[in-house]
Amino acid sequence: MNIKAGYVCDRGLNPKRPVNQDRYLAIPERGLFAVFDGVGGQRAGEVASQTAAETIEEAVTHNRNADSVDLMRRAIDFANRDVFELAESDPAYKTMATTVALIHVDGSRVTVAHVGDSRVYRLEDGRFYRETIDHTDLNDDIRAGRVLPEHASELAGRNIINRALGVERNVEVEIKSIRAGEGARFLLCSDGIYRHMSDEEIARVLAEHKDPQRGADELKRIVHQRGADDNLTAIVVQLGRARHAPILSIDDGLPKSGKRSVSAGASAAAPVPSRRIQVDFNRTSPDFDERAAQAERYETKTQEPKSRVVMYTLLVLVLMAGAFYGGLRASDFIKRGAPNGNANVSRDALQPGRDAFERGDYKSAAAEFELLVKREPANAAALYWLGRSQLEQRDYPAAVKSLEEAVARQPSMYEAYVWQAAAFEMMGEKAKAAAALSRFSEERRKSNAER
Repeated sequence: MNIKAGYVCDRGLNPKRPVNQDRYLAIPERGLFAVFDGVGGQRAGEVASQTAAETIEEAVTHNRNADSVDLMRRAIDFANRDVFELAESDPAYKTMATTVALIHVDGSRVTVAHVGDSRVYRLEDGRFYRETIDHTDLNDDIRAGRVLPEHASELAGRNIINRALGVERNVEVEIKSIRAGEGARFLLCSDGIYRHMSDEEIARVLAEHKDPQRGADELKRIVHQRGADDNLTAIVVQLGRARHAPILSIDDGLPKSGKRSVSAGASAAAPVPSRRIQVDFNRTSPDFDERAAQAERYETKTQEPKSRVVMYTLLVLVLMAGAFYGGLRASDFIKRGAPNGNANVSRDALQPGRDAFERGDYKSAAAEFELLVKREPANAAALYWLGRSQLEQRDYPAAVKSLEEAVARQPSMYEAYVWQAAAFEMMGEKAKAAAALSRFSEERRKSNAER
């Protein structure tokens, strides 16, 4: 059966989210499609989603003859292991995790697997199904019969993810195999799509647009029109020839106390607002737990953390990663507070610019670092901080250039790759952002292999 797909993966419109933590896989020749939503705005969620995507792609590519259900389960288990072990080995990633929603098409057999709240929908013969049920405390209670679906809107505070890749050494994957015929259409998406659109609206878009790419683009357009306050990813997968049919019913997959499906045109209850993951990250140190808890309370209160809070927290985490893979103790590295480029460069030379940066005077900081670079062209740390100062001033092309020069002089300055990716994201250069993160992963692996 011929497979055609369209996809979007977008940072959204929120300036407080400089990095797109979503990732996706679209490999039509293998029938593999997946969406990942990195968890933790301040906890390297983009590294978790990238790691999971790479692991699943590799697992599926190198196992061509396995049963689809077994293969997908193993691939997700491997991804969970890789994210968990990275988090365990590096203090920078102690609390990172990612969701996954995946389908594998093998003829008319479609394997659907997911962990977390990224979703899979199916539209076939006018009937729209939500094939995955978000892993939340609220949905668990509804499925167990402890809460009636009609009371869900009263319990929105319990709509919190309780499962994700990388949280524990083992993860419970929800997986099933279904039959889908010619003309069936699937949507895989992160919560950045459905938090702005009801199931009825999503079904209508899938039904109205024969071309999968146009359908994906329309989803993005609507979400942008409504604010796009989160990263958003959607993959529309078409099996065989598209068929036009009116929407006859909509099924959200949850048990109903009354009628199971919602007829097209009927009014539906307002969707329950989605919320991010709340899990027990008890393997962190007490100090780190308290900082994470404070950040979580602040995010809940304001809905979105301040941009500088996100950037500074990510910086600290990445610095800790650099310390670990550079063979230093994390505590010593944090005490130093910044990459120094090479051992012969005095910290005092960086201090005037660092002081200005910490005050939030990024223009003065940039001027100080520019002077230092002129005096010491080989000073990778000065170039790094120049790039960071330019990034804070939203001079993204200049930031990219400075950070590139920093890693040219010192490839092991891992944090520069991450901030370069952030600059590319703000410029809308998603492929270049992904490439920067891939370079980050590659340099980290090289360093780890050499230890």
